[in-house]
Amino acid sequence: MIRLGIDLRHVPTDGTAGAGVPHASRELADAFREHAGGYGMETIGFRGRMRSWELATRCRRERLDVLFAASGAVAPFLPVPAFPWVHDVAIFRHPEWFPQSSIKRLVTTRLFLRGVRNAPHVFAVSEDTKRTLVEVAGIDPQRVTVTYQGVEASSADPETRYDEYALIVGTIEPRKNIPFIIELWDDVQRALAADVKLVIAGRTGWGNVEIPKRDWIIRVDHPDDEARDRLYAGARVLLMPSLYEGFGRMALEAMSAGVPVIASSRGAIPEVIGDAGVLLDPTDRFSWIREIVHGFEGRLDGKRGMARASNFSWEKTARIILAKVKEYC
Repeated sequence: MIRLGIDLRHVPTDGTAGAGVPHASRELADAFREHAGGYGMETIGFRGRMRSWELATRCRRERLDVLFAASGAVAPFLPVPAFPWVHDVAIFRHPEWFPQSSIKRLVTTRLFLRGVRNAPHVFAVSEDTKRTLVEVAGIDPQRVTVTYQGVEASSADPETRYDEYALIVGTIEPRKNIPFIIELWDDVQRALAADVKLVIAGRTGWGNVEIPKRDWIIRVDHPDDEARDRLYAGARVLLMPSLYEGFGRMALEAMSAGVPVIASSRGAIPEVIGDAGVLLDPTDRFSWIREIVHGFEGRLDGKRGMARASNFSWEKTARIILAKVKEYC
């Protein structure tokens, strides 16, 4: 039996979902546990605060054969081969978006690249992430497998505390481009001749992105899984104006709930949405106003999104990774 360790130190231990990468890591770890036996594997997860040398010690103690780095960052000093799951490479494309000092950023990126270059094989959540990773790390594209992410089915009841609203979900940080939507909302309301709401759900990240107090803005800080699912179910449309995403899980979750999606045409988002949503330049003010109005008027179709989302599952992602890891064991 192959003993597969899963580095989940970045996943919250308080029962919350965490942000995008921790949430995805938790779901994938659950899928690993369910399907690993079919590949002759058993999984051992490592959570909580743990330094790199402590993780290395645990790997020896647990007699691991391999380790899966679910955050994409491979810890140094490991006594076993490690397979990173890379979620995005924004720090290489846009270092100005990250609040680290230049020295800390240099250390972070060098450690990351060393882990990728030394890995037997690398997994990426999108073709866009893979292309940039191959470029910055200088590795053979054949050593990188695209897995995509999955989506959890939800049958939540719609949120009813708010009037008609559009929804933005995600950590509040510069690359999410949320001020762009806020600045055009008065024009949306004038076009509709109605007082429609904008719900912004997610924890506050870095970058001092200011969410002003307006009657039409509803701020939901760090919703849990159940609250987030209710918000999706009650939304007229999901807005995702990001300047870059390594995958775009929020769009996938909204499509799974049958909610129309208007999203940025940058990064990996087009891979997720395909032709099942509206893709726009995240700086094209006029087009965003027009499509948001269409969303509130019921002129956007969420059914194609549901069909598209059905192509993504955590079981599929887990099986892709488990099969490839087994080739190296």
